[in-house]
Amino acid sequence: MKKLTQIALTALLVITTISHAQTQLKKGSVTYTMSMPGTTEEMAAMGETTITIHFDETTQATDMSMMGGMMLMKTIIPIADKKESKMTMEVMGMKYEITDIGEDALKNANGLNNLDDAKEVIYDKKDTKEIAGFKCYKATITMNDGSKNIFYLTDAIAPQESAPNSKVKLTGYPLEMNMQTSQGNIIMIANKFSKDIPADAFKIGEGFTKITKEELKKQMGGM
Repeated sequence: MKKLTQIALTALLVITTISHAQTQLKKGSVTYTMSMPGTTEEMAAMGETTITIHFDETTQATDMSMMGGMMLMKTIIPIADKKESKMTMEVMGMKYEITDIGEDALKNANGLNNLDDAKEVIYDKKDTKEIAGFKCYKATITMNDGSKNIFYLTDAIAPQESAPNSKVKLTGYPLEMNMQTSQGNIIMIANKFSKDIPADAFKIGEGFTKITKEELKKQMGGM
């Protein structure tokens, strides 16, 4: 369980800070399925993972469901002040609010593909596919360590906001991502987009126990 929790935290933080730009659709919800090819049996125990990202002009929230809904995680990130970010986890009947997630949100402020570690991006607009009803084109992102991330982008949704010092900025919004991370290969493919955002998308429910990230790791290690 501790290993699964660590992977879930890593995956959520990798994809947790998509932001909007100044054009295209600025509000909506994108739902992805996530897989980790080549992982161990323990990782496979996560089952199908669903990730939904809700965004408007001020806030972004990410909901992750694993193990058939037995583990639920959520982040809420104010775009203008990522230090005020919040994260919750529900697992095996326990509900936690992780109190020190703001620092991680700042560290991962480049969002889906950690653009601060990217060296270049090459677009191939002849390589296209339709994803969640949007026409997308290929982007190959070369990282400083030589690894490559393959994305398919749409221009219909506002591109993610990169950190000011990022050398690479995406021209569109990613609806398919094949990423190399410290926890292995992560593939995310969007299957649904909605212009509507649930009323509770940017809210934390009741009954959560506040806990630090380190305290959570210790508790999960005992399960």
